[in-house]
Amino acid sequence: MPVIAARARPRTSAGALSERMFWFLAIVVAVQGGHVVEHVIQIVQVYVLGVPEDEALGALGYLLQLNGTEEWLHLGFNSLYLTSLYVLILPLWRITPAGLPMRLFATFLACSVWVETWHMVEHGVIISHVIANGGCPCPGIGDAALNLSDTILHFFYNAVAYVGVVAVFLHLLRRRGHLLNRHA
Repeated sequence: MPVIAARARPRTSAGALSERMFWFLAIVVAVQGGHVVEHVIQIVQVYVLGVPEDEALGALGYLLQLNGTEEWLHLGFNSLYLTSLYVLILPLWRITPAGLPMRLFATFLACSVWVETWHMVEHGVIISHVIANGGCPCPGIGDAALNLSDTILHFFYNAVAYVGVVAVFLHLLRRRGHLLNRHA
């Protein structure tokens, strides 16, 4: 009597992220990297090229504006990024500490998830000002309270939120043998 083999699920070793989650993480890292580059472009526009802050829209901001501002683009992008980070919490927790050191998981939570959550609160305030004013001025909480430029503050938010997810990704790449180990 022939035995019908059940379709097996792809196996992952203990402490390893599933293949699908690994590639999801890779896409998140790549897309957020592009977003950080957008903020670097804004810094260059303002501090090197002398473009007024309200007119320094990065590269995509000139193509995708609503109400004369790129803030809707940032709100949409950051909403997707934050959702992606929340999707990653449980799969990363499941491989901690066998595949991901607790300190890296904590860095991911503090730098990426917490900072990006606060960043979304900021964007909620900014969008409320965009709606109220029919565009900008549209200060957030941090730039008004800290007397910081919006360009600098949001570069900082995005860079810090990127550090945690990149640290996790690089560690997982090393474990998969795609990067040289530091101690090899």
